[in-house]
Amino acid sequence: MINRSCAILTALISAPLIFSASLAFASIDFPEESANDPYHVGKITYHRKLACPDCPLSKTIIDASMYKSIVARLDTDKELKSVLNRKERMAVSYYLETLFTPR
Repeated sequence: MINRSCAILTALISAPLIFSASLAFASIDFPEESANDPYHVGKITYHRKLACPDCPLSKTIIDASMYKSIVARLDTDKELKSVLNRKERMAVSYYLETLFTPR
């Protein structure tokens, strides 16, 4: 009986130590996507500033046959130029060209 009580007590005391250690070692640190990566910046910018429900390109579905016209509009369309700064326009252009250019 005493052995069983000691075993239960030992299990209760050691369980948090065992599980907390395994959780700490189980976490993996993935490198965050760089804020300087033009593909990542372009993707986020496109979806947050151009393709959101209230954004200029919300009703436009971009495919491989028309992405070049959207890239050209980024530098000529006043509405798109007012929404995005130069760096964001370049990043969105890079994102669309990378996304739709055949590999």
